[in-house]
Amino acid sequence: MSKSVPNVNSKIFSAAILSISFMITTGTAISSSLPSMARSFPNIPMAQLDTIATVQQFTVMLFLLASGTISRKIGIKKTINIGLLITGIAGVFPFFSNNFVAILISRLLLGVGIGLFNSLAITVIDLFFQGNNKSQMLGFRSATEQIGVSILNLVVGFLILINWHASFLIYLLAFPIMAFFSKYVPEPSIPTKSKNVRQRVNFKVIVLTILMMIIVICSTAVIVQIPNIIVSDKLGSATTASLIISANTLAGMVMGILFGKVYQIAKKFTLTIGILFMALGAFIIVIGPNSLVVGLGAIVCGLSYPLVGSYAFNLLGTVAPAGSETLGNSVLLIGANIGSFVTPVALSGLSKLNDLNNQASPFASIFWILIALSAFIFVFQVRMLKKRNSVRLHSLK
Repeated sequence: MSKSVPNVNSKIFSAAILSISFMITTGTAISSSLPSMARSFPNIPMAQLDTIATVQQFTVMLFLLASGTISRKIGIKKTINIGLLITGIAGVFPFFSNNFVAILISRLLLGVGIGLFNSLAITVIDLFFQGNNKSQMLGFRSATEQIGVSILNLVVGFLILINWHASFLIYLLAFPIMAFFSKYVPEPSIPTKSKNVRQRVNFKVIVLTILMMIIVICSTAVIVQIPNIIVSDKLGSATTASLIISANTLAGMVMGILFGKVYQIAKKFTLTIGILFMALGAFIIVIGPNSLVVGLGAIVCGLSYPLVGSYAFNLLGTVAPAGSETLGNSVLLIGANIGSFVTPVALSGLSKLNDLNNQASPFASIFWILIALSAFIFVFQVRMLKKRNSVRLHSLK
């Protein structure tokens, strides 16, 4: 297996590495085909049918944990390729089937495939890139996820016009991505001292995971709650809500692309800035008297996750135990998945923490929680910076 040193400045090499992130968040891309599927399965309750779009998350989380062990045995590149192969085969299977149980099983297998390469999409960046190039690539990776799900949502909208089976053809994209990745990305070289290390997580990784969970809850809350705010509070139509969510996604793409530049300027304070964007966006949503202001708040919120998420994955290589980066990436991603899963429950709890009685009430609680969190992190970072400078001055003397 080739372990040649690639040209990290090559655009085609970078594109090949980023391409695998295009498929990571495509599990829910077929959601808009569910109403059409319901007509083909009249005896299946809608709540059960909805699991077609979400059940893969269960196996994604299981194989996020397993991917590190598997990649150590057979290699990172081979694990990613197997994951993409399973994603393509299992993802397309419903195109050929009218059996609900078989389709459900294929969706679980789809999660196996995605879980195998999900965290490794970050690990290959950690292994091939350093410094500013690494932070820039992590930002691009976040943007690629957003671009992938946005484009495939649009493609599904056209494929549904044929029939619901056709919507699952989007997963055919896994095959050319696998070929592209295989051709231009060699097997990454893992430091010798890391190969025989038993992977583990430490307290710092757990803290980062909790932070990821919090910011994903807030980000998902925007997607889930904006339609309720716009329609239920009579600020606009469902179409207006859809446009606002699209603008939120677009803001995330742009910030993902700009992450490297922001990180070069703000350094460790990138984290605080990202959290403050979410807090400011939440505040604007709460005070928004119309859909335009609420939309502005959603856009500001959209700037947050790429900063916090990309910063967390960039920092992980420093704070995780040596040789445990793949497990650390997996744990962070599991935290993000749990955050997304518990968002409906979190929204209910957040709305009870204040006296507002409208659909925007959870965002009032989010604002105060994130302001307190960002203040704590900022004070901690300033103290650590002063301590580090003091040690340097002392050593000079």
